[in-house]
Amino acid sequence: MQNLEIQVMPTGVEEHPNMDGSFNLLTPKNHAQVAYTEIQGYPRLITDREEVRKIADRYGTMRAVALPPNQSHALIEKKLEEL
Repeated sequence: MQNLEIQVMPTGVEEHPNMDGSFNLLTPKNHAQVAYTEIQGYPRLITDREEVRKIADRYGTMRAVALPPNQSHALIEKKLEEL
């Protein structure tokens, strides 16, 4: 899929900026970006611009720590061959 990019977080990274749980950043057409979190079964839609900005910053930091897409792809392929 051309609109999908996967980056693998190396197992050697003991801590990264999103140890709290998963989140989604959504940018609806003609609307401001929002964030959606679900931590321990409690869903939350975040619309506060400052809070969304902090989550977007965390996303950027995570991408910087993760393997680049080409290395992630190579690692996934290698692991599949080992099966």
